[in-house]
Amino acid sequence: MFKIFKAWKKATDVRRLNKDAPIIIEHARQTLRPERMPEIAKATAEHLERSHKIFEPTSVGLKRAILEYQRLHQEARRQRDDVSLTAFTLVQIYIRAEDYGEVCRPALDTINAFLAEWGHGNTVDTK
Repeated sequence: MFKIFKAWKKATDVRRLNKDAPIIIEHARQTLRPERMPEIAKATAEHLERSHKIFEPTSVGLKRAILEYQRLHQEARRQRDDVSLTAFTLVQIYIRAEDYGEVCRPALDTINAFLAEWGHGNTVDTK
């Protein structure tokens, strides 16, 4: 019974991540000024790079990274900083998608395409 629930949760998380990445990016495109998009891409790339350097690619390291970026996300929400809020959301999606691997390739590819489009080629290498 527990295995069925665990498989269902994983499938649900994968679908959500693959769906949320393009939604977040499209929302940013529609609601923020165009000059903010390169700022979001730069912040996202910098924090993804930071998370890969600081947190080890183990389950404990990934959980620590997610908790750190959830905290930063909440702080950005309190400060009403749309650039950081969007960047931290994308970072969380990317870290979770990396944890799930190839089944989350659409989410990873969407974020990398966004970084390439607005960050002038700054994409993140996946492990």
